[in-house]
Amino acid sequence: MQRTIKFLEHTQIDFEKWDACVAATSNPQPYGFSWYLNWLADQWQALVIGDYEAVLPLFIQKKFGQLYSTRPYGTQALGPYSKIPLTAEIITGLVEESLRHVKYLEYFFSPGTPMPAGFKPKQFSNFIIDTSADYEVLFKAYSSQNKRNLKKADAASFELAEWATVQDAVQLWQNNVREKTAIPAESFDRLGKLLEFCHYQKRGVLYAVRDEYNQLCGAQFWIIYEGRSTLLLNASTDWGKDHGVSTWLIDQHIKSTAGRSHIIDFEGSSIPGLKRFYSGFGAKDEPFHMHVENQLPFPINLLKSKSTR
Repeated sequence: MQRTIKFLEHTQIDFEKWDACVAATSNPQPYGFSWYLNWLADQWQALVIGDYEAVLPLFIQKKFGQLYSTRPYGTQALGPYSKIPLTAEIITGLVEESLRHVKYLEYFFSPGTPMPAGFKPKQFSNFIIDTSADYEVLFKAYSSQNKRNLKKADAASFELAEWATVQDAVQLWQNNVREKTAIPAESFDRLGKLLEFCHYQKRGVLYAVRDEYNQLCGAQFWIIYEGRSTLLLNASTDWGKDHGVSTWLIDQHIKSTAGRSHIIDFEGSSIPGLKRFYSGFGAKDEPFHMHVENQLPFPINLLKSKSTR
């Protein structure tokens, strides 16, 4: 059955209905909620099927006189979110409607989204752990490397820093991560404000550790929704890395969720070293896909990725 798809500007979106649709998705990740997107992107747009039976966010920007859409920093996979069973036909309809508004579309579909025939999307890894088993069972699945890292951490006698703030964690992240990436300062600032909001709203948990000189040497922030916690920030100093601080902090979070129905989401990664690290906790790959539509005029089209169909 052909379903009507509406394009909505930001001011036309009913955020209550939008969030209800996102929440109705099986095992929803946090990225699609309006309150999440509003921190990371200005005036994002939407494709809506029916009375918010299915939704898909767009992030239309302009460069070289051409309109395009890609995901904002701080998001991973972005739907579609749906109260109805998704089909390849629905996905095709959403993509075709998107191309009425942009010349270049870069979309990261959530795990399990059916891909239409002819699509050849790029696959990315996302590692998750079901922590419903007891901690002793979960620990047995750790890699020998992660077990060695925990021994280093035990030797360092780590304790959680009670008075650390989200601002402290973001500063540690900026000092040790940003200079190694091409992430714009504005994107870091936006994500930092999102984390502060989540912490204030008790939608997430912050773990932090200080070294022997009382300097922050490791921090993680997990956003938590409906039995799923997603790692949004993971930073450590060189000293912290040498002493297994990231492994210790993840182990603390696994302990806190062990024995109950819960999913830990590491939010990636396809980087070989991180794949080994996260899978070393017994995590399984829940892949998601990137689809590209490039209808930019020559020669601008050469500057972007080719269409994946």
